[in-house]
Amino acid sequence: MKSIRLMALALSMLLPALPAQAGDKLKTSPDQRYLMLVTTKTSTMQKELDEAAEEGFRIVMGSPTSTMEMAILLERKAKPPDTFKYRLLATTRSATMQKELNDAAKDGFRLLPRTIISKSSIISFNEVVLVLERSPNTDKRYEYRLLATSSTEKLQKEVSEAEADGFILNGIVTRGGHLVIMEKETQSK
Repeated sequence: MKSIRLMALALSMLLPALPAQAGDKLKTSPDQRYLMLVTTKTSTMQKELDEAAEEGFRIVMGSPTSTMEMAILLERKAKPPDTFKYRLLATTRSATMQKELNDAAKDGFRLLPRTIISKSSIISFNEVVLVLERSPNTDKRYEYRLLATSSTEKLQKEVSEAEADGFILNGIVTRGGHLVIMEKETQSK
């Protein structure tokens, strides 16, 4: 009996998040506390994150799935118009990711470490997907340094050097080699 109730609870959380058809608006109910977004396309995820954020949802965590999808779990936490904003970044190149990450940080976005995903792809190397969040009414700014290597010894040295420059550990993802993301707070806007 207990397992049936748990299954019913899980289904009630996930049913409102069934994939929508292209062009459909995200469907949620006003009393819905959690929302699960699952998709293979980063552009679809960004669109759905924007719509969910407008309704007061905030990211709890993200994860790759056993297929080529990514999943993000959200909880309704904010009241419009004081909602969170999100920017999704996805690339296979570390240098591109660092540039895009720092560009977003200049706009007030901060990396959510619990959303770092290495997404499988048939065509290319694993794509790293990150989600950044901008809190309402914040003026904090951040800077990021990405360290990418398959050598543990080299990575340890680079982490120590970044730490000496004022950076702290923010996240790690492995996709062939290791990608460590370091963060430091910079001047406010």
